[in-house]
Amino acid sequence: MLLESLMIDEPELTFTPCGNPDPRLLRLVEFLARQAARECYAEEVKMTRRRGKRTS
Repeated sequence: MLLESLMIDEPELTFTPCGNPDPRLLRLVEFLARQAARECYAEEVKMTRRRGKRTS
């Protein structure tokens, strides 16, 4: 479903913030982004190790 949403040929939605965002929300977004980055990196490392085992 995510891939399908990325392939739509419609204009990209834009977000214009109004005022100061809640700092708790900013910390939550930062936390979730870091967690997603760690998971993505761990998966990349795992895939690299699998490829390395196949060639040896």
